[in-house]
Amino acid sequence: MKTSLEVYRQNRDALLAKIVTELSNDERFVAAWLAGSYGRNDSDEVSDLDLRLVVAEPYNEVLCQRHEQVSHRTTRERFELFSRFGNPALIHENNNNAPEGGTFTFVLYVGSAVMIDWILIPLSRAKRMHPSRLLFDKVSIPVSPPEPEDKEQSRKFVAEQWAFFWMMTAITIKYIIRRDLVFVQNWLEQLHALIREIERRIERVSWEDAYTRGSISQFQPTREKQIESLRQLINRMQDLKPKITEFIESETDTPLVEVETLFALTNE
Repeated sequence: MKTSLEVYRQNRDALLAKIVTELSNDERFVAAWLAGSYGRNDSDEVSDLDLRLVVAEPYNEVLCQRHEQVSHRTTRERFELFSRFGNPALIHENNNNAPEGGTFTFVLYVGSAVMIDWILIPLSRAKRMHPSRLLFDKVSIPVSPPEPEDKEQSRKFVAEQWAFFWMMTAITIKYIIRRDLVFVQNWLEQLHALIREIERRIERVSWEDAYTRGSISQFQPTREKQIESLRQLINRMQDLKPKITEFIESETDTPLVEVETLFALTNE
């Protein structure tokens, strides 16, 4: 007997097959590929479809047109495209996540609850990201290897994030004192992610190659465990300090005395 997860996966895969069949025969679209978990070959039963569609001239003037940067709706032309494959239950357009010249629209479909990120890209701006899973390609889109960020930008980022880490460490201790375990758990996760991002920038690894799905911290169910976890994060940052100093080519402020003053207040 099929489980609900198996049915969900089959519905999603059937929808993807329909999209490929129909759009590969549509003159408006010259290439398509999947990024995200499908591109990395680690998709699971509930992975969404991170779909990149390359729009041919002259259709991109209409299909890639932005009326709003962020909106709960999309253009009539894109809505008609999305509706070919089901009735949208929800649309959220956020072109801050779109490639240059393109558009980004999240669609949740009625009934199946399948989720698709529709990313439309004009042919003149198209490069297929790595890693990705090619669906069709009529014009031989070049593959763009992942590249790390500009080194000078990364230096500025790392220096700023070093200061941000200590600011949020102080604030997190304040919420430990207040016994707000939910706030503290949230920021333990974010501080873990912050340290990983600093390490990635220093090691000059691309975002695509370093991506990890899901949470990267462990749930800390008690106040004592949260304090222990935060101290471990502080130690990790202290161990990173020589690399950070070398990378940003300047010394950094480290408010350890002040942090310990705040930690002492957790005993009261």
